[in-house]
Amino acid sequence: MNRGYWNRLAARYEDEIFSVLAHDRAALVADRVRRCGGTDQTATDVGCGIGHFLPLLAANFRRVLAVDLSPKNVARARRRHAGLANVDYRAADLAAPRARLPAADFALCVNVLIAPDLALRARLLDVVARHLRPGGQLVLVVPALESILLTDFRLIEWNLRDGQPPARAAGAGYRAFRSVRRPRLHEGVVSIAGVPTKHYLRDEIAALLAARGLRPLEFEKIEYPWTSEFTEPPRWMQAPYPWDWLCVARKAPAPISKKRRQTARRRGTLARRNPTKETRP
Repeated sequence: MNRGYWNRLAARYEDEIFSVLAHDRAALVADRVRRCGGTDQTATDVGCGIGHFLPLLAANFRRVLAVDLSPKNVARARRRHAGLANVDYRAADLAAPRARLPAADFALCVNVLIAPDLALRARLLDVVARHLRPGGQLVLVVPALESILLTDFRLIEWNLRDGQPPARAAGAGYRAFRSVRRPRLHEGVVSIAGVPTKHYLRDEIAALLAARGLRPLEFEKIEYPWTSEFTEPPRWMQAPYPWDWLCVARKAPAPISKKRRQTARRRGTLARRNPTKETRP
């Protein structure tokens, strides 16, 4: 991962990096964080940037670890949220060999798995999955490949309404085919502002998580206004809106040992032989 790139963006992060928290029309991420939270639980903000989600996490978890590749992002997050006493900060490349995170009950990972390099993304997701405790939960947000194709469709429709002939309207594709030197749509890699960015199919996300012991519990679309795609979209351009995928997943619980199973059976037998006062005739 390119630490220098993110360090250079740190000073102008708000202007350069799209804020999911600010544009989440239905506040779905905030709702899922609150649902997963617990005053006895720990959380990790994977790829925290300058800390948009830290107040939300700090209010819903006992302890929060904010991790980002860029030391400058981490420094800004620390300054911005100096009043959050239950947040720790760390600059780390989680895609590096032998990268590790301390065990946690919850992880938030918002548009972090977007590098075009497949091996790099796999290593990062491995680290995130490993650090969750059995039964822990992950709230994952990633760009939707289907949304990119919807945006292309909307641009073609716009061109047609402006009177362009069909061949010309269809030839003015927005991003999916025209914005990268070597088209990689089959990999889900599409250029955003000149930066190759990984986008995901819903079933792809489910398969990637399942391979790491994480069971998807729900998928939702985080919808954004059309101004997130076009500078001045026409008024008729309404729903369906562009979106990111939000997935809530749970790590498989720890297997029950033979000794624990035997203990549970003995307790169950005792309970049947010694009914409680309320169940006695």
